[in-house]
Amino acid sequence: MIPDNPFLSAPDEGVTRLILVRHAQTEANAKHYLQGQSDGALNESGLAQAARIAEHLRPFYIGKIYSSNKRRALTTAAAIAKEHGLEVQVDPRLQEWNVGEWDGMPAPDFKRMIAEQGLTASTFNPPGGETFQQVRERAGVVLTDILSQSEGKSVLITSHGDFIRSMIGVLMGIETDVVTNFLLDNASYSILEKQQGTWKILTLNRIS
Repeated sequence: MIPDNPFLSAPDEGVTRLILVRHAQTEANAKHYLQGQSDGALNESGLAQAARIAEHLRPFYIGKIYSSNKRRALTTAAAIAKEHGLEVQVDPRLQEWNVGEWDGMPAPDFKRMIAEQGLTASTFNPPGGETFQQVRERAGVVLTDILSQSEGKSVLITSHGDFIRSMIGVLMGIETDVVTNFLLDNASYSILEKQQGTWKILTLNRIS
């Protein structure tokens, strides 16, 4: 247990808390491949990471848990939910950015291609996939639905790196080309609270 941890108790009256968890590691993560909506499972390191973050978050006050329907997110969410005696509410809209034909591309090749074409996050348009603007719009819709049922509560969402960045961008009003630079490690969590009508980032990319 972390001493003087404000997240061990319920939010103050009128405050809504979001705990955003990026799934633990898969082989694609370990090998630095793009992993959009493909459905990779956690590797051995990832299973250990999921167990660690579940133990770390055990004393946190959590009222609901939502997850992407991808195995890597669901397995991470299930480990956390088990510690709280909660069911995971699965929402396919929490899936990662659909990178279409780029899925499985080595990250160095992707970065080189983007640099050569002079693209930015806001101008990505992967063939057969979705733009980051579409991801951001999807994030806005699912957040509206989840938050409409969660005012004054503490909710944990297990999702994917780019989708979590999109959610943070929506809540904080941060432009796509800025928020995509936020570092979010596997099995990390970030906490935001809505206080007096304004969202605030309380912790970002915390590792258990």
